Amino acid sequence: MKKTIIAICLIGSLLILLDTIDFEHSLVLLLFAGVVPGTNIVISPINMMAATATAMTVVILRLTAWPHIKAAFTDQLKSKLAARRIV
Repeated sequence: MKKTIIAICLIGSLLILLDTIDFEHSLVLLLFAGVVPGTNIVISPINMMAATATAMTVVILRLTAWPHIKAAFTDQLKSKLAARRIV
């Protein structure tokens, strides 16, 4: 019960902190306009598009292809270890 109350208070504190530093506005400016929060640096649209496409590709591959890749490497590793044990 105490852990639940502490977790709820920590989440509430984090939300209040993010609201005071105007996190949503900074995130939207970064994603849509390429403005780095807290600086006057502006990232070019081509670089922002490349970074966003790369991030989306990594997330999609992690969610879809990673279980298959992991299973293939695990099977290969198990077969190599089994071959070593036999010898």
